[in-house]
Amino acid sequence: MILLPFLALLLLLNVTSGCATIVNGSSVDVTLATIPPGATATINGQSYITSNQVTVPIRRGKEGTIHIEKEGYEAQDVRLNRQLGGWVWGNILFGGLIGFGIDLISEKGYGVDPNEVNVTLKPATHISASAASSTPLPQNVPPLTPIDVDIPPARPATRKSHAHAIVIGVETYRNQLPKADYAEQDAKVVSSYLSSSMGFEENNIAVLVNGHATKSDFEKYFENWLPNRVEKDDTVFVYYSGHGAPNAKTGQAYLVPYDGDPVFLESTGYPLQRLYQKLSDLPAREIVVVVDSCFSGAGGRSVIAKGMRPIITEVKNPVLANGKTLVIAASTGEQVSSTYDQKRHGLLTYFFLKGLQGDGDTNKDGKIEVAELFEYLRPQVEKTARREFNNDQTPQLLGPSEVIDTGITLLE
Repeated sequence: MILLPFLALLLLLNVTSGCATIVNGSSVDVTLATIPPGATATINGQSYITSNQVTVPIRRGKEGTIHIEKEGYEAQDVRLNRQLGGWVWGNILFGGLIGFGIDLISEKGYGVDPNEVNVTLKPATHISASAASSTPLPQNVPPLTPIDVDIPPARPATRKSHAHAIVIGVETYRNQLPKADYAEQDAKVVSSYLSSSMGFEENNIAVLVNGHATKSDFEKYFENWLPNRVEKDDTVFVYYSGHGAPNAKTGQAYLVPYDGDPVFLESTGYPLQRLYQKLSDLPAREIVVVVDSCFSGAGGRSVIAKGMRPIITEVKNPVLANGKTLVIAASTGEQVSSTYDQKRHGLLTYFFLKGLQGDGDTNKDGKIEVAELFEYLRPQVEKTARREFNNDQTPQLLGPSEVIDTGITLLE
């Protein structure tokens, strides 16, 4: 007797709505836990910090991907798929096809799979040439053969626990800027040389690529991460591959982060002068910077605001004159830095790596110094730019002559 009124009530509710529409709310809770805790989980523009367990509300009927990252660990993505919930089938049981349709239209008939996410993060390792080529390729397309410089030379390098590096590669940009072709590959391979051949400890190398190389990332790593780590007599190596841009009003050169906009350089770009000053403030014994970019706005690895004309930008800087920093720049201030398509690297980067493989050891003493490597790569870049691109590109070695003469060693 009690069952009949209950069934009658369900049938009545089905006339105007579906079972799931009555029972379910507009969102479903997904529980998320990471080992170790303290990771940042981001979905649909919202970020959550994981503790032992965090509840993430997901709108019913929507799919998405939770991106999980924590410094020192590999980032992971977890796909959330929508699935029909059990209450939807209650409509079929009680003959309410109209209710079934209402549940689907209102999207309250859907749940999320999985609704419990437990992720164990893997410690980050340096990015090898094989990892750099791990992106799935379309079917029937053979994988690319590694370029000759993509494999670091096997050297019994002495580990340098007091050496620190920031490696940046920005190939794609948020603001629909032209791609800086192969900049991501540049950064990944340079990073592998640092850890495999140059003796840098992996946890002392910060690799910032594309969406992880925003202006705030530049500020974080140059202005907080490095100062917090570098002590007296330490060494620092900085590498940048991507677009540069000139400020048409001041002639000042800027690095262009992932979220940079050449129209609003002063607020979205990172001034080269600011980089040099932050490095000069460090108590390090020696600092080496390699910049595979250009700043004229005339093309190549440089951009400029629409309607502006290319200008001559000074890549030298007074901060360098009396400091301890040496800079290898891809070109002069009025030139274009080229991409070497045949080698799938920036032109400067290709010969920089070729030099580290051994070609830069011109005196054959088993060590490769900055000035020695530069004297090798400069004519190689100039010759290749003229022959392959009908272009003038003259790399620059910037810094105090006394620092150049001391013989800063990159590889031994």
